[in-house]
Amino acid sequence: MKVNIKLLIYPVIATALFSACDDFLDKEPLSQPSSEIFWKTETDVNAALAATYSIYRTNIAGSVAGSNGVSINIECLSDNAISESGFFGIQNIMHGGIHSGTGGAVQDFWRLCYEGIANCNYFLDNIDQAKDFLSEESYNQYKGEALFNRCYFYNELIQLYGDVPLLLHSQSIDSMEVFKNKPRVPKPEVVEQLLKDIDIAISGLPNIAYTDGHAVKGSAILLKVRILMNNERWAEAAEVAWSLIGDAGNPFSLHDNYSGIFFDEQEDNPEIMFSVQYQLPSDGHQLDQYIGSRMSFYPTTQLRDAYEIKDPETGEMDPRLGMTIFQEGDPWIMHPSGKFPAFENDEGRTSEGNVNFTGMAFKKWVNPTLIQARDKVSDQDIVKMRYAELLLSYAEAMFESGQGTDQRALDAINAVRQRPGVEMPPLSVLTRENIRNERRIELAFEGLRFNDLKRWQIAHEIIPEIPGNGADVQRVFDGYLWPIPQSQMDIMEGIWEQNPGF
Repeated sequence: MKVNIKLLIYPVIATALFSACDDFLDKEPLSQPSSEIFWKTETDVNAALAATYSIYRTNIAGSVAGSNGVSINIECLSDNAISESGFFGIQNIMHGGIHSGTGGAVQDFWRLCYEGIANCNYFLDNIDQAKDFLSEESYNQYKGEALFNRCYFYNELIQLYGDVPLLLHSQSIDSMEVFKNKPRVPKPEVVEQLLKDIDIAISGLPNIAYTDGHAVKGSAILLKVRILMNNERWAEAAEVAWSLIGDAGNPFSLHDNYSGIFFDEQEDNPEIMFSVQYQLPSDGHQLDQYIGSRMSFYPTTQLRDAYEIKDPETGEMDPRLGMTIFQEGDPWIMHPSGKFPAFENDEGRTSEGNVNFTGMAFKKWVNPTLIQARDKVSDQDIVKMRYAELLLSYAEAMFESGQGTDQRALDAINAVRQRPGVEMPPLSVLTRENIRNERRIELAFEGLRFNDLKRWQIAHEIIPEIPGNGADVQRVFDGYLWPIPQSQMDIMEGIWEQNPGF
């Protein structure tokens, strides 16, 4: 049974802290809270800290019960997946033609990331009030967690929108005033601030395994690697990644069962570095129903074809293909034959949806013993960071910085390929192509591919070649940045310029 006492309760705490405390937070700016009734005990600190994590349980990072989807649906904006769901507006965004008034993810990433940042700013503006009763170690850890979360949200924003207002202190609760007279700060300046903040987080967070939903040093190191790689600072990214990979005290390792990372073996899993955690019966989401029963989104043939042949003599494929995708003939509990798939009007099936035109469905994350997901919820943790990503990022950063012949880079990618149960033939040389393909198949359906295509500057070539929700429906790539939501542009008329193309 999961032990996650602090973070499992944070939706309640966040609501109480930022909605129900009418005596100060709903009436005064967040920069001027009443210390007479708060910040008096470590319980108060933990309540405010829990609120900095609350946005992870929304559509931009995890999911919530009743939301009819999960955040990893953003994979459908890449060449890995296709959506037939209205969840989060991803289907419309996938097909192209977005504009500043487009709703769903285009607006919600902006809104929810800034809500998360506001919670972090409130915490960081007030944590010093607790110095008298916190140990130095606890103070540094708590501050590190809040900085990690703020950096996480800002990294999402700058990848999606480019230049953004950089808010480092509490603002008025009145959302109409939050950005008033705040310029959009150039992305490179935001990046420099994030790197300063994440270094403070790294120094303050404990170098321990990730277990209970709280960010640890390894979480912050991987986030720093992401920030650096998103900005093509390859040598720095490689150095930061190696600071953990090469550390004799590194608490992370590859798990010996690839499937177990995503279902059934997540508790105290040595590979998971950060996740959104859930626990039934009170806390869950609809991942099994959304993927396994409704098949609301599903793999592309291009993803399937990216997997390598493991044994040319027998035709055996990379085992991760069978652990990621349901294909014809696979064991499937939702059909009387016990085999996948079930097509339209196929009597006896217990799935809610029909297998789509690709003839495939996602297996990754799905509980294979769940006969009917209708009206049921799941509690798989939504994994946001894991050690395999760090190893692959290290290999990529080494290659792109001109160090691709270093044996350590080759060892990193081969460790991922040769984990127990996968055991793919080792690579003898690194190339841009094999590094990128290894990342694609290892991290498939984890919500990372869309950003990878953009940071490699190949999204405009790849995405228009991928079908939408039909064999003859093609996609349109709208550009490397999303538009600033029109609601914000209306407030900032004459102060901000919209992103090009919108």
